[in-house]
Order: sequence, then C-alpha cells, then structure tokens
Amino acid sequence: MALLFHDILKTLYKADSKLIVCGDINIDYLLDSEKKRQLDAVLLSYNLFAIVDFPTRSQFQSSTAIDNIFIETYKFTNYTVVPLQNGLSDHDAQLLKINDVNLQQQDPQIYTIRNINKHSIEDFKTRLSYASWNSIFNNNEYTDVDSLFNSFHNPYLRIFFTSFPSKRITKKSINNTWITTGIKISCNHKKYLYLLTRNNDDPNLKNYYNKYYKILTIFILYYPVLHCSTLSPGINPLEVYYYPSRTHACTHTQGSVV
Repeated sequence: MALLFHDILKTLYKADSKLIVCGDINIDYLLDSEKKRQLDAVLLSYNLFAIVDFPTRSQFQSSTAIDNIFIETYKFTNYTVVPLQNGLSDHDAQLLKINDVNLQQQDPQIYTIRNINKHSIEDFKTRLSYASWNSIFNNNEYTDVDSLFNSFHNPYLRIFFTSFPSKRITKKSINNTWITTGIKISCNHKKYLYLLTRNNDDPNLKNYYNKYYKILTIFILYYPVLHCSTLSPGINPLEVYYYPSRTHACTHTQGSVV
C-alpha cells in the first residue's frame, strides 16, 4: 500500500498543487500498526496528514477507521471533517468542509447547435435539387481540381447554412424540483432502517428493510418521468406508490403512478 501511494503521489504531486487524497485504505487509523507507520512516512514526504480520527465502519461490537482523508494541513488551515451516515453501506461517509478555498465563478457554458430533423433535411435536399451546378460541369475556365471543388463547395455551404441554421444555447442547470419533501422523508426513513439492521440479526427487520428499499428505489427511478406540479410536495412517495388513485396523485397518471 505504501509503495503504491508513493508511485501515485510521485506522478501527481506539484509544488503549487493542493492535494486531497481519500478512500478506503484498509488500514485502521484507530490502532498503531507497522502498516500505518509505513503509510504515514510516505505521506509525510508529500506533507499529507490523516485528519479522520473517528470510526468510519461499525459492525456489531467492532469499530474501525479504515476510510480516511489526507490533506496538506499547512495549506488547508480552516477545515472541518465529520462522519456522515448515508445508509448506503456499512462504511460511513466522511464530509470534509474547507472554508479557506476561493473557487472561481464559472461562466455558463455556451454551445452552438444546428436543428437537423426530418423537415430540415427535406428542405436541404430540395434546395440542392434546385441549385445550378452548370458552373462546375460546364466550366472550361477552371481545369484544376481545387478550383472545381471551391466552385462546388461555396454554394453547397450556403445551402447547408440556410437549411440548418446555427443556434447558441447555454447549459441548463440540473432541475431537482421532483425531489419532494415526501421523498426526502422516505430516504431518511430508509437510512434509519439501514442503521437498525446493520447491528441487528432480526430476519424480519432485514426483510422489511429490503422491501422498503426496493419499493423506494423503483419509485425514485420512475417518479421524475411522472412528476407534475399537482402533486403535493408534502406527500410521502410510498403512499403514492401503494395508493396511486388518491386525489393527491397526478390527475393524468391516476392508477399508474409506478
């Protein structure tokens, strides 16, 4: 592990860079061990220090810190790191917040597109059919290939730009308005159930969690497509899944919300 880190960091490291290394390293930083000392020695040569000092994986009576974040603490002086139980794995996430980083405001991305569809293609073909190419086939003035190509290419481009006009668009922001309060409540409840099952061998509880997880997953996959403004933002999505004919469901999708 230490040698692998050394090879990777040797490739990435630059004096003016600010490195942040994170991941599941399978070395428990709550215990002192030879592997931990070896890794710390390699990281120290790049001014990287471990900042996670709390358990990141808990199962029954066992707690380890095998997930960690390594930063250059002399470059990042104002930061906080806290555990984040997301209910997705037996490993808890770590949330690193750096307060002394100035991020540049990114300008909106602008793209140039052309409207190419069935109608514009037909228009393009029609314009080509009415174009006169006599200057190419009956031209005795130009005998070289380049001149003949230019006499064809210029009118061709004029027709192309006319049939397929360019249009500038800006990149749209991601719209997450479909994530209602009910969906957030259900996700938090799923997280609560997961934390219960992680340290519990009750088969009934695990079966209930698996069913709840499956239903919620299916609903989240389909709901953005079926989202409409008439759905009350406080409705629990599992209620809509089980009772799609209730009045709070979208009127045009009653009986088939999922």
